[in-house]
This record gives sequence, structure tokens and C-alpha cells, in this order.
Amino acid sequence: MKRHYLLLFFCSAVLPGCSYFGYYKYEKALRAPAGASEKIQFPHSYEDGIHTDGRMSRALAVAMSDFLPPGTTRSGDNQRVAWCLSRWDTYDIFMQRVSDDLFFINFSPILSRCGLDDSLIPDAGTEYAVDGQGRIIDVH
Repeated sequence: MKRHYLLLFFCSAVLPGCSYFGYYKYEKALRAPAGASEKIQFPHSYEDGIHTDGRMSRALAVAMSDFLPPGTTRSGDNQRVAWCLSRWDTYDIFMQRVSDDLFFINFSPILSRCGLDDSLIPDAGTEYAVDGQGRIIDVH
């Protein structure tokens, strides 16, 4: 009987530790109701669309994951600003390819999208330099 208590104690002490190693629950993308697809029509061509190749997409994914990791929220003295900065729809993202092996990515918050004054946080953008292998070189 003592072994069961020891096992229970061990599991309750060790298993919550997974959260300290970056484990988070993956959230599946939301799907629109079934009838919503009847109202749209896919384009015949993506010629006028935005094109990113694999390296550029990987650089963006790496920077996004580091800048605002899934399952995290910003914190600070002003809760409304923190809530606003925790939402992806607050940011404009600019990308520049310097070479096949170097990308600059800039996250620029637009606080007015949350009903806040953009001057609350002057120069609030963050820039990433990411190489073609998906490694962060520098952050400003």
C-alpha cells in the first residue's frame, strides 16, 4: 500500500514539471460553420497574391514563435495594453529578404486596433534577423 502512495506522490510532484520545459496544449484552428464555404470561391490564380518561399516562411514562423509563443500573454502595469499586445491581430508584420540566407522581420503593434492610443508605447516594434536555416541571429 505504501508503494501506491509513493507512486502517487512521485507523479504529482514530477508531472507538473512538464510545464517548465515549454509544454503547452496545441490549439486547433477554428473552423467556420459548414454553410460558410458556400459563400466563397477560391481564386483561379495566385499570381497577384503574396508569395513566400520555404525559407522565408520558416524564418517568419521562427520569429513569430519567439516573439509571441503559443499559450503566452503579455503582462504589465496597464492590463489593456498587455491584452492588446498579446493578440496577433494587433501587429503589422514586415519582412525583407537580404539574401537566400538572411531575413529581417519586423513586428509593429498598432494599438488603435484595440481602441488604444498608439502613442502609449513609442517605438514598440521588434525586429528579428533570422538565417535561412531558421536560426535567430539577433533581435532589436
